[in-house]
Amino acid sequence: MKRWTMIVIGGLVAMALSMPALAQAPAAGNAEKAGERREQRGKAVQKKGERLEKKGARQEKAGQKLEAQGKVKAGEKLEAKGERNEKRGERLEKKGARLQKQGEKIENKSQSTDQKK
Repeated sequence: MKRWTMIVIGGLVAMALSMPALAQAPAAGNAEKAGERREQRGKAVQKKGERLEKKGARQEKAGQKLEAQGKVKAGEKLEAKGERNEKRGERLEKKGARLQKQGEKIENKSQSTDQKK
């Protein structure tokens, strides 16, 4: 019986600590690291988006060449793939910019809380 009560109490404590109102705020150093990591991730995603856009443009150009050679179906398929890659690249670039902004926001927030202390 004693074990069960300990398990139940342990579960309640875990739930209480995970609730946003009762949870502790992360340490300032961790928040800065998290902000920095998010910024770095944003830069990486943005670069990937740029690469995909360039790849899409190359594929479209290759598709047009194939169409000119008389391979219409293959050319259209490659052009469609290129367009998809370009759109995906644009979305990734936007996502990267958004992640960078979020990272900067987190860093600024942690720095402002450090200054208040």
